[in-house]
Amino acid sequence: MPRGEKERRREVEKLTSLNLMQGNKHEIISTPSSREGQGLVTEVGSGNCKVSIGNEILVCSLRGALKAHETGYTNIVVVGDEVLVNVEDAVVETLLPRRSLLTRPDVFYTHLQQIVVANVDQVLIVASWQEPHFWPELVDRYLIAAEVNQLQAVICLNKIDLVENEGDFQNALQPYHSLDLPIIFTSAKTKKGISELQTQLHERTTVLAGLSGVGKSTLLSAVQPDINLRTGDVGSTRKYKGMGRHTTSQATLLKLEKGGAVVDTPGIREFGLANVHQSELISYFSDMSALAEACRYSNCSHVVKTNPKYG
Repeated sequence: MPRGEKERRREVEKLTSLNLMQGNKHEIISTPSSREGQGLVTEVGSGNCKVSIGNEILVCSLRGALKAHETGYTNIVVVGDEVLVNVEDAVVETLLPRRSLLTRPDVFYTHLQQIVVANVDQVLIVASWQEPHFWPELVDRYLIAAEVNQLQAVICLNKIDLVENEGDFQNALQPYHSLDLPIIFTSAKTKKGISELQTQLHERTTVLAGLSGVGKSTLLSAVQPDINLRTGDVGSTRKYKGMGRHTTSQATLLKLEKGGAVVDTPGIREFGLANVHQSELISYFSDMSALAEACRYSNCSHVVKTNPKYG
């Protein structure tokens, strides 16, 4: 039966019930009604989503009245959203207010934003020392995005069993040690740092972010062995040598047995910044902002080292 016809019949039944009750106020009339429940979006597909309600997972469609236009975002419902669901018809009726977001510019409509995840407490920035190689610029982008969205940032440097030169390793990480944020060193292979990572994830909702192949899914499997996530090797062909393969195809929210939840996101090869103007970037680099104050050029981007004599 078409959805519109079902809704029309439901309204007729309500009106009929009301008339009967007014005719005999002592008689209770029971009429069919839809059950509405509050749930958590755990996965989003094309035109539908999975919603966790209690111990049940419903595959729901979206009410046509839910529109993305005029919101500034290109997606309507995202992983982490809290929603009200018409359980009888398996339809998401209402999107509840969000307490936090992680966003990026949309790939095709760059004037709009794409929501990566909603209602998380922290961003776990997973990087690897090798396979693929540590990429500070991407880590910096995630740190800025976390600060812009007022989310706690945590750096997790994985695959430290592949470190060959300890001096190079420490030099690369020196700028991050001066920041007031947690840094966790892990190896899914040797289990180093897994206990510390479990503590950091406990009773928090965390989104994992990072390059393809850095080991996000493998780390989650080490944290909770029965989580059954798909993992893969780093590419070895010329085109993808040293780069990760996408084993997570879409964001998925997973509840942890010991409390908390994680959102495993697909690995990426670039991450744009939303709501940040080029002139504002310097304020997110505390080690450079003090030096930038001495620059004589008001519109300087501070990316080129100039002669101190001329500012």
